[in-house]
Amino acid sequence: MCAKPCMSPTEIESQTGFWLLGGSMAQTTRRTAARHSHDRGQIFGISSGLMALRTEQAYWLIGPGQFLWLPPFVAHDARSHGAVEGWSLYLDPARCRNLPATPFMAQGSALLNAQAERLARDTRQSPVSDRTARLAETLWDEFIALPREDTALPLPRDERLRRVTTILSSDPADRRSQTDWARLAGMSPRSFVRHFSQDTGIGFGAWRQKLRILNARERLARGERVTQVALAVGYESQGAFAAAFKALTGMSPGRYPSS
Repeated sequence: MCAKPCMSPTEIESQTGFWLLGGSMAQTTRRTAARHSHDRGQIFGISSGLMALRTEQAYWLIGPGQFLWLPPFVAHDARSHGAVEGWSLYLDPARCRNLPATPFMAQGSALLNAQAERLARDTRQSPVSDRTARLAETLWDEFIALPREDTALPLPRDERLRRVTTILSSDPADRRSQTDWARLAGMSPRSFVRHFSQDTGIGFGAWRQKLRILNARERLARGERVTQVALAVGYESQGAFAAAFKALTGMSPGRYPSS
């Protein structure tokens, strides 16, 4: 996700010459960014609101206090749901060699989030002060030590399976049976189950439920009513929806923050 100011990381680097470059974002309405990539690694954090980010391999929802690591040249698009504030830190490629080559999400500590917000501002100044340089190294130590969350919705590489997940992503309430989805993919039910688990790392039923809850979070963040959201994502009863939502998010849908 690109951040303000509108200069690219390369343009900012030409002014500061520092390994860490920052930017901030504040939108009062929905924000979208078409598919793009950066030649630097990016740590993208949310202070308030909700941001959906998608690559070829997975889909994430990033909420307050969370951040996503994006390696260099990973193509991604993003959209918010109402007002959103956040920050971005762009890392020199040499630093990225010590980090995973695939994206991951984590819950930022209070220390890291405070450091990141300050660095997003102070690393745009030229020259970068000694104090800012020391703070950047402290953030680096905190960042690489944080536990990583397995919260992404993985997307299959197999084109036959992607036909299924693309349709379901556009309509999570689609109630076709697993046998119907297998037929759409041109597979037997047994092959469909096996290939889906091998390709994504989770079973089809668990994948569909995770998709529904992610979609529900987006709808709730936009201010839609719980009863409407439950039906829109495929649950016949509000009770079943509430139970599934709490199992995956740790809170009831009625307490989920909206814009």
